[in-house]
Amino acid sequence: MYELVAAGTSDSSSRPKEPNFEAVRLAAHVRRQELGLTIMQVVERSQLAESTVTGVLYGYHEGSIRTWWAIAHALDVPLGALLDHLDDGPDKA
Repeated sequence: MYELVAAGTSDSSSRPKEPNFEAVRLAAHVRRQELGLTIMQVVERSQLAESTVTGVLYGYHEGSIRTWWAIAHALDVPLGALLDHLDDGPDKA
């Protein structure tokens, strides 16, 4: 459970320093493999540009919420199921 912290203060012990996009990409990759989808099928299903999908899934950029939302829908998984991995530590990724 997270505790709200007043603006101007920080409690760095209760949250990671950086979001773990690598863990999110790994979760998307695992789901894509489970469904037997190619990258091009994810592109078609998400209705995103190929460069956007490959850029996000291969880690060239982090992607926007809208991009991850479209990818999640292409993978038939709720967006939250992918984004839950943002807080995974290196030992969980």
